[in-house]
Parts: sequence; structure tokens; C-alpha cells
Amino acid sequence: MVDPGSDLLESLRRPDQRSMVLAVDHEDNYYISDGRRFAGRVDRRIGPQPLPAANLIDDLTIGIIWAVVNTDTALLADDAQLEVSQQRLAHYEQRLTSEAPLHEVPALNKVSRRWLGSRFCAGHVTRHLDLLHGSSLFWIREQRGEEAASWLIAAHKYEYLRHISRALPGARRGFCIPESEVAASPRYERVVLLLTMALVEAFGITVQVSAEPDHADVESFVLADDAIVADWLGSSGLWYVDVGAPPPRMSIYREIDNHLSAKPMAPQTTSAGRLEAIADYLDVPWPWFRNRCEQLAASGVDDIAHPRSRLLSTRGLSAAVRFVAYVDTLEGADLARR
Repeated sequence: MVDPGSDLLESLRRPDQRSMVLAVDHEDNYYISDGRRFAGRVDRRIGPQPLPAANLIDDLTIGIIWAVVNTDTALLADDAQLEVSQQRLAHYEQRLTSEAPLHEVPALNKVSRRWLGSRFCAGHVTRHLDLLHGSSLFWIREQRGEEAASWLIAAHKYEYLRHISRALPGARRGFCIPESEVAASPRYERVVLLLTMALVEAFGITVQVSAEPDHADVESFVLADDAIVADWLGSSGLWYVDVGAPPPRMSIYREIDNHLSAKPMAPQTTSAGRLEAIADYLDVPWPWFRNRCEQLAASGVDDIAHPRSRLLSTRGLSAAVRFVAYVDTLEGADLARR
């Protein structure tokens, strides 16, 4: 329980800064809450305020706060510039092939540039869905939680996954996670990566993982009878997109597809089985992860870290947490579309 005084509440409500409330129990366990959300509860309930057990500070809550706060701060700093940049770059949408150079947006920070590239690539794939079918492979370059976090909190990513799941039931999404990246990532970052994969499964899209280092530098693509290239992480500019690919690149794409089909890291036929196997590979204890997601599903993720940017949302993060919590009892696609 936290008994807030007037000075504390005044500081929590300040619009010019982000705040967190920390509490410690008699066993020296620490708990955390988003300051503005905490102050809002005080407005509705007088006296000491409880913090849910789900708000325990550990690798799950640290990962969520790390992902939300860093992205939120960066996007808020460039909010007006992002609006202008989208309008200035809109002409690229008419092209089948494009590569926007970084000097088009010299004022944007790295996170904002990545958001812009990610949004454009999502739109590029969506505009050419008629080239795809239900068993299409969506290959992405995200190998660590820092890169994958946008799937959980960017509003356009959630809508993109929902659109893909409805248009292409049976689609697959491939990740390349070499052992070296697992070893180099702190556990809270691996937790964010695992939550990202859970979100994909929540939409009924099967996750397939390659650990082959040779696959790590292959650009993001979608493979059906032909290919759609939509790369924003490895591009030298904001993005590189194309419709179709030359034979040498198609050969590489099909090799990856064959590898994922013939030698899947997680060959299980259920989402629960696949996620548990991937958790083991990422060295994230599955029983602990399931239990913490069950706690957080009951209390809500916004109490831990609530984004302020209009470009972000916790819908994806909440869907991922709920899916892990109830993966044995609910159909993922139905859960995520609520």
C-alpha cells in the first residue's frame, strides 16, 4: 500500500515529465506503477493505494517499461516533424520500388526514423496483398527485443497484424535468432522478444525460428509465388521496398522457407508448444513467464507503463500478455481481435 501525500500527487501529475511510483513490501520486494495512472486512482479512491502483485519489478516489468518509455520519449520529441515527414514522403507510395535516403528526414532521431520506415513497409506489403496467399512466409530481421518492441506498442503494427491475419489465414512469420544474439541479450530484452512472438501467434500466425547465422543479414521479405521486399531495419536509408526479386535473391528466400519448413526450431503443432520451446531457447523460464503473464493479464499493463504518444498503444502488448496467460484455453486469433 502506498499512502500518497499532496506533494507526491502534484509531482505525479506534472505534464512535462514522466514519473513512476515505487513501493517495497515487508519482504523487500519492489513494485512499480506509472505515476499518472497512480494519481488517477487516487482521484477515485481516498487513502492508501494498493499496487498489484503483477507490478513486481522483475525482468517482465523492466522489459515492458524499457520498451514503452524509450520509444514513447523519442516519438514525442519528434511528433510534429513526423507528421510533416509523412506528408513529404507520401509520393513514394506510388512506386513499386523505392529507397528513401536518410537526408530526407535529417531532423528525426533514430527511433522516429525506424517508426517511419516500419510504417511505410507495412503499407507497402498491405498495398500488394493480392500477390500473396494463406501460406505466405513473412520474414523479418528483428533479432533482439529492442528491435522487436515496436510490434508490441506501435499502433500501426497492431493494425497491420490484424489485417494480415484476416486477409491471409495460415500465414507464417519467420525470425532469425542466432545463439550469439541470445547470449548477448539481457533477459528482460529476451522477454520482450518472446512477447512479440506471442503476439504474432495470438493473431493465428505461426512463428518459425531459424538460428542459422547465415540468415541474419537477409532483408525482410514476404514470399509466395513471387516476393515482396519491405526492409527498414537493414536498409541504408529509411527503407527499401520492391515488388519481385531477381533470381539470386529468390533463391535465398526459398532456401530460408525450405529451412524453416524442414528444420523448425519449434516443430510443435500448437501455439503453447511452440512458445514454450522458443522460451527454452531464449533461456526464459516458461512456468515463471506464464505465471507473470497471468498476473499481468488480470491487472493490466497500462498500470506499469502507459505511453503518451498518439502513435503508440498497449493493445498489442496486452494481447500478447493475455495470450500467454490463456494460451491453453483460448484461440489466439479470436483473443487478439477483441
